[in-house]
Amino acid sequence: MSKISNAIQMVNYLNTGNKYTVKELAAKLGVTERMIRYYKAELEQAGIPIDTFMGPNGGYYILNIKNQYNHFNKYDLQLLENVYRILEENGYEDIDKYWKIIDKIRVASDIEEEKSKYFLDNSTGNNSELYFILKKTIVNRSSIRILYRNLKQEWQERIIHPLQIFNYENKFYVTAFCELRSDIRHFEFDRIRLNDK
Repeated sequence: MSKISNAIQMVNYLNTGNKYTVKELAAKLGVTERMIRYYKAELEQAGIPIDTFMGPNGGYYILNIKNQYNHFNKYDLQLLENVYRILEENGYEDIDKYWKIIDKIRVASDIEEEKSKYFLDNSTGNNSELYFILKKTIVNRSSIRILYRNLKQEWQERIIHPLQIFNYENKFYVTAFCELRSDIRHFEFDRIRLNDK
């Protein structure tokens, strides 16, 4: 792919709401780590801010960017591949061009599967103590120790670095880097307790 195509693809991966190391992005795009750093610099000059989480488990991520791409899924792809076979059997003259379109849709579909369903609307406020403490932590770019109730209803201690608060289906979440998981996760407010330890 060209430099422009690779840069766009890099934005697509980062726009899933996940964190990627330079090494992971280089592997996904089939380029060197040096090129990933070059794409980052060029994208930032073009007005696309790419945030960096420092440390041994750090990486690049993007917040607050909404994609306008069509959402293809695996069933759409299967249908198009079935049409391809019919066109091929009937000697369609532009079959190669049609296959190239399917390849583009396959890439878009792969991006959508990774995309977080939570990056929607951040406009609604919240007046709880937790909200204001997390907002302050975001502004100060610091970490906070919490207790988080997992799906087994067990409370686990976590140290998180909050990045963004958002509302989805009338529930509040904080997007944060979790030291336990070494990754960016979404934490539901109703399952958080502040840990003063």
